Order: sequence, then C-alpha cells, then structure tokens
Amino acid sequence: MASPAPDPGHAPVLGHHDLSITDLDIFKVTGPPSGYPANMRTFYSPEDYVPQVLQSVVSSVSNSIVVAMYGFDDDVLAAMLDTALKDPSIYVQITLDQSQAAGAHEKALLAKYSNDMTGNSVAIGRSEKGAIMHRKMVIVDGLWRVSGSTNWSISGETLQDNELTIIRDAVVCAEARPILDIEHDSALKQMAASSPMSS
Repeated sequence: MASPAPDPGHAPVLGHHDLSITDLDIFKVTGPPSGYPANMRTFYSPEDYVPQVLQSVVSSVSNSIVVAMYGFDDDVLAAMLDTALKDPSIYVQITLDQSQAAGAHEKALLAKYSNDMTGNSVAIGRSEKGAIMHRKMVIVDGLWRVSGSTNWSISGETLQDNELTIIRDAVVCAEARPILDIEHDSALKQMAASSPMSS
C-alpha cells in the first residue's frame, strides 16, 4: 500500500534519503513486469500512485532540480520547490508555460518564487518557436529524469489518463539538460523583452 502524501501545510525535508529505483515499486499497483529495465519505471494515472512517485523523487534532491512544466498547480510539489528555492546549496531552475502560469492558482504558487535568491532561476514564457511550452520534464541531481504526459496538478496525477516515466541514468539526464537549458534561456529572454524597462 502506498504511503500517504505529505501535508502540504508543512515544508517537506529535502535530500534526507537515498532513493533507489526499486523504492518506487510500492507506488505501482501491479509492480513492474518481469524483465523490466533495471533503471526505469513507468507509472500510469489514475491506476498508480503518481503523486507519491513525484514527491519521492523531488524530495530526494540534494544538489539541483531543473523543472520544465506546462501545467503546475500541485501544492505539495510547490512546497517542495519552495523549500529548495530557499536553500542556497540547491540550484533550482523552473520553466513554465506563459498561458498556464496565468491561472489564479498558478499565480498564487508563483508569487513566492524569486529570482534574487542564490542559485535560482524562474522563467515563464512560450516555446522557442512561439507556441506553448508543453514539456513535462524534471531532472533531479543530474541523475533522475522524470518525463511523460503528466502535468503537476492533482487532476493530471490522479484523475486523467497520463503516463509518468522515471529513469535513473546520468547519461539520459545529460542528454536532456541542454534542451531544458535552451528552453529556459529563451523564456528568460522573452521576459526581458516584455519588461517595462526594455522599452
């Protein structure tokens, strides 16, 4: 049986545990199939315990977390990122889609995110080609890559038909990281161009 989700009213402790890929098996209702790749797991909502998977991987962060997320209104994950943002020893990079970030819930979550804290960069924009930033990907400590169709929202994690794939592999993370960095840089430039000080 999956463990209960952390209380969103309390800032979760980050980097307090060593996470292995097999630790996530308790959140898969049927368990991984025999012969499944040893360094990855795939979870499906609404069948599996997707929120707990995300909370486990994000809470394992000790050095860096890079987030590119289209939809983002999960209070528990937001609290985890808020804790990381306030920790000068953790690098936090967040890229969000402009249209989704305009929602009332998203605005409330984003209000506390600040670029002036050490080691943080938060950008809101569109894709490099001017379309929506539709990616749902997270890289934790350059070791864990989280991807799939799952937005960081309660409906996306527990009600909608979505997929979440977790891969523990530094090479896979190294391949993805420059893609997210370029995407983030583009969003930062869009924000700078639209700033009143730029006119």
